Amino acid sequence: MSNAELLTEAINTAVTLGWALLAWIAVLAALGTLALLGVIAVLTAAVRTLWRRTVRPSWARGRLRARLLASSRTKRPDERSGSQDYGEAA
Repeated sequence: MSNAELLTEAINTAVTLGWALLAWIAVLAALGTLALLGVIAVLTAAVRTLWRRTVRPSWARGRLRARLLASSRTKRPDERSGSQDYGEAA
């Protein structure tokens, strides 16, 4: 074999190995992405379940906490509702 044939064979082998490496990287990236998305989905479901179990009504958290929540969630009227002229009501 001549040097040119050996060089051609070496280049051909390097190109083939490069394509094989690229294919492995693509396959592993796809599998890694699927695994990561699966873990995220499982963790999201677990956190959502735990959150729903820990959220309780305000009265179950204690008296002071219930008052604070009630006062922050209710609106006080800015002005009186209805007319104060009782003569027109009749």
